[in-house]
Amino acid sequence: PWRDNFCEKRDRTTILCPTGKGHQGQDIRPATCQKSVHWAVAAEDGQITAVGSYSITLPPPNGTIYRYLHLDMARLAVGEGDTVTKGQRLGFVSNDFGGTPTTIHHHFEIKMAVEDANGNPTYTFVPPYMSLVRAYARLLNEPPSD
Repeated sequence: PWRDNFCEKRDRTTILCPTGKGHQGQDIRPATCQKSVHWAVAAEDGQITAVGSYSITLPPPNGTIYRYLHLDMARLAVGEGDTVTKGQRLGFVSNDFGGTPTTIHHHFEIKMAVEDANGNPTYTFVPPYMSLVRAYARLLNEPPSD
């Protein structure tokens, strides 16, 4: 990703954005605009709990939930119930969007458990951009910049 688009103007509830609305994830453009060439990989170890019409859900044991959207569902490398390891290939980046194509990109979401005002756990979308920047720096063996 070249810029953080988590709070980009959208109509979805995103409580961490100043307007309370936002994008809920990060769009990652592949190196080329070719469908089914570039892989989306697992952020952490876990078990795939859902496969939708254009997405998969991976909750690792730590309580975080990762969602991977706009994958080529006809060519997924994993299925519901599969256990995956960090860095494992999940599927190809595409423009699948449940029957309505979008641009070729990977939409990546992170939801984390937080306590509401009554102390009950609830999940909220959190900005993934800096996590992705740090992961990319680790991939290139660059030291952290903070």
